[in-house]
Amino acid sequence: MKKRYYVAGGLLLIVAALLFFLSSMVKNYLVKNSPGLTGRKLAIKELHFNYWKAAVSAEGVVLYEKNQVDSFIAFQSLTVDFSPWKLLHREYSFSQISLVEPQLSIEQYADGYNFSDLIPEDDSLAVAENTSDQLIRFSLYNLKMTGGKIRLYDQTVENRITVSNLDFSLPLIAWDNHQSTVGAGFHLGEQGTVQVNALVDQQKQCYTVDLSTTDVQIKPVSNYLTDYFDVSSIRGLLTSDIHISGSLADLMNVQITGWGKLSNASVIDGQGETLLSVPEIRSRIKELDLKNYAFNFSSIEIDQPALAVTRGKEQTNVEQFFAPLLAEDTTQLVQLTMEKGDQQTTSYRVDTLKVNRGSLRFADHTLNRTCTIDLTELNVELQNLSDSSTRMPISFNTKINKSGRFSGQTMVNMQDPFDFYLDGKLQNVDLVSFSPYSEYYIASPFTQGWFSYAIRVKMANGKLQNENDIHVGELEFGKKTGDKPYVKVPVRLALYVMKDAKDNIDINMPVSGSTDDPKFKLGKIIWGAFVNVLSKAALSPFKAMAGLVGTDPEKMEYLNLAYLQDTLENDQLKTLASLAQIMQKKPDLLVTFIQRTNEELEKEKLAVKLAKANYMAEQNVVDLPTDDDSKFRQFLNAKLPAADSLDVEVACSKYIPDNQLNQAFVELLQQRNRMISDYFAEQQIPAGNIYVGVADLENLPDEIRRPEFKVEVSLK
Repeated sequence: MKKRYYVAGGLLLIVAALLFFLSSMVKNYLVKNSPGLTGRKLAIKELHFNYWKAAVSAEGVVLYEKNQVDSFIAFQSLTVDFSPWKLLHREYSFSQISLVEPQLSIEQYADGYNFSDLIPEDDSLAVAENTSDQLIRFSLYNLKMTGGKIRLYDQTVENRITVSNLDFSLPLIAWDNHQSTVGAGFHLGEQGTVQVNALVDQQKQCYTVDLSTTDVQIKPVSNYLTDYFDVSSIRGLLTSDIHISGSLADLMNVQITGWGKLSNASVIDGQGETLLSVPEIRSRIKELDLKNYAFNFSSIEIDQPALAVTRGKEQTNVEQFFAPLLAEDTTQLVQLTMEKGDQQTTSYRVDTLKVNRGSLRFADHTLNRTCTIDLTELNVELQNLSDSSTRMPISFNTKINKSGRFSGQTMVNMQDPFDFYLDGKLQNVDLVSFSPYSEYYIASPFTQGWFSYAIRVKMANGKLQNENDIHVGELEFGKKTGDKPYVKVPVRLALYVMKDAKDNIDINMPVSGSTDDPKFKLGKIIWGAFVNVLSKAALSPFKAMAGLVGTDPEKMEYLNLAYLQDTLENDQLKTLASLAQIMQKKPDLLVTFIQRTNEELEKEKLAVKLAKANYMAEQNVVDLPTDDDSKFRQFLNAKLPAADSLDVEVACSKYIPDNQLNQAFVELLQQRNRMISDYFAEQQIPAGNIYVGVADLENLPDEIRRPEFKVEVSLK
C-alpha cells in the first residue's frame, strides 16, 4: 500500500518538477532552435508559466535581423492570461494580453522587406476547408500595449519614420459583443503626438473613429513626392481633430468631418530654394464623402504665405517644380477612372477661401539685369468655390513694391471661362522699380514716373467689353543704355510725345471683341490694343502733341515751300512757332527738318531767275520782266541763237552755265536750311534740339519731288 503512495508521490514530484522547469526548457529550446525554426537568432531573458492563473509571461525577448546583430522585433515583457474555464462553454477567452515597450524595425527594399524571409510559401499556409457551420466563440479582455516604438525605413526613397511612445488599449472584443472601443496614442517624429479612439458597432455594422494629431511633422511625405514634383523637402506641423464614420458592410462608405491646421509649413524645391513658406494654414472640413467622391470644406485660411517665383531663360521655378507631374503619362490614370460602368464623378466645394497678408516675390532673370517685384499685404477672399459654381466672387488687394496698390473684385463662372467679370485698380506704382524692363525693351531706364491703371472686363454671351484707363504721371527717362532694344516700336518716343502740359499721360482704351473666336486670348487682345496706341503715337507724334499748342497736327508734319522761296512767310512762321512752343515744353525732343524738292524744276526756275537778273543788269532795267516779255526774249535770242523756238525755262537753262546754275542751286538749299536754323536760334531753342538737312534729291520718288521740309521728331 505504501508502495503505491510512493509511486504516486514520485510521479507527482516528477510532474511538478517538469512543470517547474518547463518554462526554462521551452525557453532554451526556442533560443537554441530559432535559426532552424525561423532563420533568425532569438534571445529570451525570462519565460514563466503561471499554471494557477493559466498565464504566460516573457521578458527581454529579441528576434534579430538576418545579420544576427540588429534587432528586428523586441519587447520588454509580454503577459497573456487565458481563461480556461470558458472552454466549457466552447469559448476561447483571454482575460488580459499586455505588451510592454515593444520595438519593431520595418525596412523596405526594391525587392521586398526585411521580414520577407519570415513569410511562408503560399502553399504552406493551406489548411483544410472548414465545412462546419459552428460559430467560433471568442473574447479578448484588456488588450494593452504601452511604450511601443516602430522604426520604418524605405530604402527606395531613403525615407525614415519613427513612431514612439505607442500606447494601445482595447477593453473588450468578443464574438457576441455589440460594440467595441479601441484607444491608441503615440508619438510620431520628434514632437508629434497622435491619439486615436474608435468605436465599432457590430450590430449596426458601422464604426466611428476620432483621430487627433498635434505637431506631427509631414516631412517624411516629401520623399514619396519626388516622382511627381521637383521637390527636396516639404515641412510642416500638422494638428488636427478628425471624426471618421463608416460602414463595415461597405468599406467605401466613409464620411470625414473635423478641422486641421498646418503650422510652419514650407516647400523646398529640387534646387534647395524655398518656393513657399506659410506660418499657418487652417481648414474646417464640412464633409469628405469618399463613396460619392464629394469633398466639401467650410473654410480654408492661409496666413502670411510667402511665394518666391523666379523666371529664367527656359522656364520659371514654378514650372520646373511641376515639370515631373506634367511629364507623367496619365493614360493609365484616366483609364482607371473610366472603367466600364463607372460613372462616378468628383465634386468639391469650399465655402470660403482666404489668403491673409500674403507676399509674392517675383525675380526676372531674363533681362539684362534682374528685376524684382514684391507683392506684400496680399489679401484674397473667395466665396463658393466649387466644380459647379456659376457665380464665384473673388476680392483681392495688395501692395506693389511698397508704394503701389492693386485691388479689385472679379466674378468667375467655373462652368464657362468666357462668363467673366473683373473690376480692378492699379494705383501709384513707382515705374523706377521697373527700369530693368524699360532698359531691356526700349534701351532706356525709367528715372521717374507713377503708373495707375483701371481695368474693367465683362465677358458674356460670346462678347467682350473692356475699358482701360491708364494714367502715367511725371514720366522721365534716363540716358540711353548700350543695349539693343527688344521692341521695334519706339515706345520711349510714343510715351514722351503723349505727355500733356502737366507732364501726364492719360489713355482711355476701350476694347471689344468676340469670345467665340478660336484664337481669343484676353491678355493678348488688351496688349495688342495698347501697342497699337503707342504705335500710332510714335508714327504720328504731332497728333499726340497738338493739344499742347492747340494747332492742326497736319500743318506741323510738313512745311510747304514755293519754288525759289528762300524766306519764311506768315503761315510758315506760325507753324514754326507752334513747334518752338512744343520744344520748349519737351526739351528732350529732337526735331528734324529734311528739305526736299524737284531738282530739275527748281533749277529750271532758278535758271530763269538768273537770266532775268543778267538781263536787268545789262539792260539797266529796274522792273522784273515777265517770262513772255518781248525785250527779255530778244535778250535771250541774242545770247542763245534760236532761243525763241524754246520754252523760256529750257532756253534759260541752256543760257546759264551749268556750274553757275549748280552753285546757285546749292546756295538756295543752304539758305533755306539757314532760315530754319536762324528762326529757332532766335527763339532760344538749343541747337542740339534741331537738325536741318537735305534729302537725297537724286533718288527721291516722284510723288514727293516738291519743295518742302518734312518735319520729324525723335528723342535726343
